[in-house]
Amino acid sequence: MPTVIEALRRFIPAYLSTSPVLSGVQHRALWALQNCRTAVMGGHVHGCRECVGERHYAFHSCHHKCCPQCGRAATAEWVRREQSKLIPAPYFMVTFTLPAELRDLFFGKDAKAAYDAFFHACAAALSRNLANRKWLGAVSSGFTMVLHTWNQKMLFHPHLHCIVPAAGLDAEGRYVSVRSADYLMPPDPLKKALRHHFGAQMKALGLTCDPSVWRRKWGINVQAFGSGANAVKYLGRYIHRSVIGDSRVLSVTESHVTFRYLDRTDRARPVDRILTLDGVEFVRRYLRHVQPAKLRAVRYYGYHHPAAKKTRLRVQQWSDRSPANPAPSEPAPATNDGPGTVKREHLCPCCQQPMVIIGRIQPGWKRRALCQSMNGRAPPHQSTRAAPDAARQAVERRPHRSERGDSGNRIKGASLS
Repeated sequence: MPTVIEALRRFIPAYLSTSPVLSGVQHRALWALQNCRTAVMGGHVHGCRECVGERHYAFHSCHHKCCPQCGRAATAEWVRREQSKLIPAPYFMVTFTLPAELRDLFFGKDAKAAYDAFFHACAAALSRNLANRKWLGAVSSGFTMVLHTWNQKMLFHPHLHCIVPAAGLDAEGRYVSVRSADYLMPPDPLKKALRHHFGAQMKALGLTCDPSVWRRKWGINVQAFGSGANAVKYLGRYIHRSVIGDSRVLSVTESHVTFRYLDRTDRARPVDRILTLDGVEFVRRYLRHVQPAKLRAVRYYGYHHPAAKKTRLRVQQWSDRSPANPAPSEPAPATNDGPGTVKREHLCPCCQQPMVIIGRIQPGWKRRALCQSMNGRAPPHQSTRAAPDAARQAVERRPHRSERGDSGNRIKGASLS
């Protein structure tokens, strides 16, 4: 069965031969995609106690946000944690989409600032309308925002999904909820508020755009989602996963990639269609969704924020029903994704007994650091057991007191001014 990582690794060299202009985060993403779960990342060697000579090599993951092989355990943990915090109230999914004329703001050096402005504007528009007595009247409300930047064709389409419980506390601290579980508020007030707040954010940042964009229709959708568990599961698929999943890839040839997508031109009747892209174009579309460094794609507001746990518990206690029962904890899928996950148990192909770790494979950058510490000489073969410790010392060595500044901070070849 063809996979996304197979398609990317096949066409990345051809894409790089076109001399594309890439940012630093895109270079880092390319490195992670090419080396995830390979010997470059390091790993462990498993052996069998009974069968002499049986070996299994398990290489480490890259843990990059855009890698299609990583993030399954983190996704399962996020869904479990968020479902345990659901309150007994109707839930809604509010989706904010910017006009196409504003998408150029998310390119270049101001990309992170534009994303932050998008978050701030949507949060301000939503919280103020939730506080309006016409709709909910909750001065203390809570919601979770998740950033998506792609559509089914892998084209750039930035939008924010918001999980909103229709309950909160009014100005007097009393519990309030919506009258109907199917209606939160009309989208028009949200559109007007989003235009106002996003325009103010752009003005503060010194960003400009075509003035006609403020007269266009802004896409905002408000949809009822029942208890909220379905909304959490839906967004969980995108929290720590990549643009496209392996299940949608139909074929990978020497020059093209074919995958399925859902055509939502008619929202009442979505249709499954097939799209074939040139391999280089597939990689280009994929890399367009690498997010700026240090951008938080999931943000919590109001009593959804971890620091507002007391307010959330208060909303639960003041509701008509008892607090929602936490979702049953499901074991994380067996992966090698990192600490806190369930490690895969490797079985011997001969006797089917569990294999044990008998060695460690050092990552490539640690091997290079070791060689540099030995004046360019390769490490001797007979000292393989000492190599990991030497590499760790070369990479993680604490500086001597004489190498520190007056404040005790680490310095590299120069004193702190």
